[in-house]
Amino acid sequence: MRQIGRMALTAFICFVSLILFTNSAKAYTYNDVNYQHWAYEDIQFIAKHGVIRGFSDGSFMPNASITRKDAAVMMTRALDLNKPKSVSVEIADIHEQTPNYNEITIAVEEGWLSLQDGQFNGSAPLTRDEMSKMLATAYSYEGKQTSVFEDVPKSDPYYLYIDGIAMHGVTTGYNDGTFRPNDHVTRAQFSAFLSRVYQKPVAYEVKSAGQTMAIVPSVEDALEKVKEYPDGTIHPQSNKFVSYPQTIATADKTNLNSGVLIYNGYKEATPGSFDPYMRYEAEDGTVHEMFDTFIILGLRYNEEGNKFIDGAENEANYEDWNNYIKRTFAENGALHKLNESALSNDREVDIYVSIPYPKRNGDIITLDGQEQVNNVYNRYDLANWYISKVLRELDKASYSNLNFKGFYWLSETVRTVEDEVLISSISSLMKRHNLYLIYSPHATSTNFYKWQNYGFDAAFLQPNAFRTGTPNKEERLHRAFLNAQIYGTGITMEIDSYGIGHADEGRGVEEFNLYMDFAKRYGLNEKGMMFYQGTNVVERMATYDHPVFKRWYDQLNETFFSEK
Repeated sequence: MRQIGRMALTAFICFVSLILFTNSAKAYTYNDVNYQHWAYEDIQFIAKHGVIRGFSDGSFMPNASITRKDAAVMMTRALDLNKPKSVSVEIADIHEQTPNYNEITIAVEEGWLSLQDGQFNGSAPLTRDEMSKMLATAYSYEGKQTSVFEDVPKSDPYYLYIDGIAMHGVTTGYNDGTFRPNDHVTRAQFSAFLSRVYQKPVAYEVKSAGQTMAIVPSVEDALEKVKEYPDGTIHPQSNKFVSYPQTIATADKTNLNSGVLIYNGYKEATPGSFDPYMRYEAEDGTVHEMFDTFIILGLRYNEEGNKFIDGAENEANYEDWNNYIKRTFAENGALHKLNESALSNDREVDIYVSIPYPKRNGDIITLDGQEQVNNVYNRYDLANWYISKVLRELDKASYSNLNFKGFYWLSETVRTVEDEVLISSISSLMKRHNLYLIYSPHATSTNFYKWQNYGFDAAFLQPNAFRTGTPNKEERLHRAFLNAQIYGTGITMEIDSYGIGHADEGRGVEEFNLYMDFAKRYGLNEKGMMFYQGTNVVERMATYDHPVFKRWYDQLNETFFSEK
C-alpha cells in the first residue's frame, strides 16, 4: 500500500493552502496572523484599504481589545471623514493637541459614541453594544425589531442598534443565542465587522425598463419592492471599496456565452442527437447557431447507478474512472458523435470534460489493485492521473471541430477545507496546461462566493427554482441573478427531465417561462449562460411532436440565439 509521510503530506497541504488563502495582489503580513486565523481574510481586506494598521514590531495583536479611540480612527478612515463639522462639541478629557482629536470629535459629533460624564474615555475598551451603535449609526442600519438575543431584551437602549446590524448581516451573535453586549471587541472582531459592512452592496436598486425606481437598504426590502414591477430587476450598489458593474459573469475568464450540460452514458449518442443543440431552423428557413460550449458530464459510473458525487454512495476507484474515460472516448461515445454533428453543421464548438468527485470514504484502489489511504494527496493523485489520461485521449482523437477548453468540476459545492486545497491544487495544474476549470454551484452551496479564491475560472450559479412545487420561485431567481452580479458569476438555466406525459399535465411550463423571462430581464442572453436540461431535454424539444416542447424550443432560440 502506497503511503506518504506525515511531514510530506503536511507540507503539501500547507503549500497549497498558502496559495489558496493569499490569492490577492498584495498580502499584508503580520507575525501573529497567518492564513489559518479565522479573521485572516477580513483583516487583509480592511488593511488593504488602509482602515487598520499593524504595529511597528510587525504584529497585529488580533486578540487585543480595540479601544474607543482606535475604533473612532478606523471608522473615520473607512468613511473618509477628516474634520469635524463644527467646533461646538465639548469633550472634557481631550483638547486640540490630543492625538486623534479630529477622529474622536467626529465620532461624538456623528453620534457613533456617547460621552460618559462629559468624557470620551478613549483608552477604554469598546464593548459589543457600543460597536453596534457605531455601525448602525454610521451606516444607517435599521432593523425590523425581529432579532432575538437572550441577553438583549427589546427594552435595552442598544437593542435597535443591535437589531439593525443583525438585520444587515453584520452579526449573528453567538451559537448559544446570546449577543454578549458587554464583552470587549477585539481588533480581529472589529476588522471582521467592518469587512462585512464593505464586502456587500451599500444598497440595492430596483429597476424597471432600465430605470431606477427605488433604492432600498436591504435585499429583503428589494425583494418586496420589485414585486411592484412586472419586468423588475434588482441590482447592487457599489460601496467605497467594492464596485459592482450590475451585469452578469463579469469575473468569467473563459468568455463562455452559452453552454449546455450533456450527460454522457444515459443512451447511445448519435450525431443527430446533437444536431438540435447546434442549430435552430425556423419555419421560414432562417437558421440560428445555438450553443457554443458543450460540457460532457459523467454522473453514474456503474449499472447499479452509483454516482461520482460527494456522498457515501461514491465508492469509485481508478477502474471506475478509467471506464468513464473509455465510455467518453469510445467510437460511439459522446465526443465522437458530437464532433460528427459539429462537422456536418459546419460548426466549431468548445468542450469541457467533467472531473468526477474523488471520494472521501474508504481506501482508493489503483488499477493494479493497490490500496491507498484516502487523503488529500492521494485524491489529488487520482484526479491528476485522470486529467493526464483525458489529455492523452484528446490528443489521440484529434477532433476536427471540437476545441478543448478545460475541465468541469462535477461537485456543486465545496464543503471541506480538504476540498478547498484539492480544488486549488487542480486549478494550479490547469494553469500549467493553459486550461480552464469551471463549475456550477447550487443555490445554497457552501462558500460559493469564494469560487475565485479556489482557482475556478468561471462559475455558473444555479437558482434551483425549476422544479414543480418549489416555493418562492421568483425570489430564488432574483437572489441568484443578484448574487451573480455581486460575485461575478454566470447563471445556470434549468429545466427538468420532462416527457410528453408531464407536458400534457402542464408541468414545467410556469418554471420555464420564468427562467426565460428572467434571462431577458437581466441580460443573460449576452454572456454567462449555462443550460441544465436534465436528460437531453433540448433534443426532446426539437423532436417531440408536442406543442409544449415546440414552444420551449422556440423560446430557447428567441431568448438566447435569434439575435446572435
